[in-house]
Amino acid sequence: MNKFREIISILTVTILATVAATGCYEPSDSMVFGNVEKLYVVEGRITNADSVATVVISKSVNADGKEDYEYVDNAIVWLRDDQGNSALLENSDKGYYQTSEIKGAVGRRYLLTVEIDGRNISAIDKMPVPASADSIVVEYKDSYTIFDTIGYYVSIYSTQSDDTLQYYRVEVEKNGKKLNDYSSLWLFEDAHLSRVFKMTIPQNFVVGDSVVVSICSLSEPVYEYFFGLSKQFKTNFSNTQPPFTNPVSNLAGNSETTPLGYFQASSVLRFSFVITNNKRTVVVRNSDAISEETPQ
Repeated sequence: MNKFREIISILTVTILATVAATGCYEPSDSMVFGNVEKLYVVEGRITNADSVATVVISKSVNADGKEDYEYVDNAIVWLRDDQGNSALLENSDKGYYQTSEIKGAVGRRYLLTVEIDGRNISAIDKMPVPASADSIVVEYKDSYTIFDTIGYYVSIYSTQSDDTLQYYRVEVEKNGKKLNDYSSLWLFEDAHLSRVFKMTIPQNFVVGDSVVVSICSLSEPVYEYFFGLSKQFKTNFSNTQPPFTNPVSNLAGNSETTPLGYFQASSVLRFSFVITNNKRTVVVRNSDAISEETPQ
């Protein structure tokens, strides 16, 4: 989450607007990375696949990287659902607040409330239905591809049963380490005409790698937030580009609080498998059944 706070800090710098307007003008580091207002950053998440709901609270820092991240450990954090269930999250360490007393369920609405020094932050998110993908395919590429690297690649096949637009974020772990963070968000939506959508994860694997693929369904506001955030990592400082702007968050604050971050209620499909030496493997969700074809 550190890279996320770095980009949030950059987004608060409005002096870059001058760069776009003045052509060859180059501001000094002190002007671009000068002191900016420290804003609360809230990152909340509840899913139907994890037993613990987690909220991380911190403050933004200057983009020059000279300050340590400031975590907030004195907040009062509540999580409620539309069935009357509620839980007070306990602070563990470094801004982490967690609870296992309230569970994630598809179709329920969740309300997150945060109180910090008399300031209030809140958000509501509804947990969407899971992705319509019951299997993924692992294939070996031994020739030049769009990835320009040989190895095994994982593809997700999503079928669209109706005209309801759904949004997703794909998270991948390799040998116990998460591959994609806020600087590499893998997002897609199923507004495709063929009703079958293929997404190939832009990461190659080798035989023996342990892989966990999580397909997280997102509400439209959360998807738009992550999509806006992803564009910031694809934009470079330039005298021809507009200044950075904060992605639109689903968090709301009172008149004295301008929160950054998001609150996400996600249904999750999770696939866990080990890369074998077969050129094509079909991995079935929630099952040990694996169809293997054409061993090398």
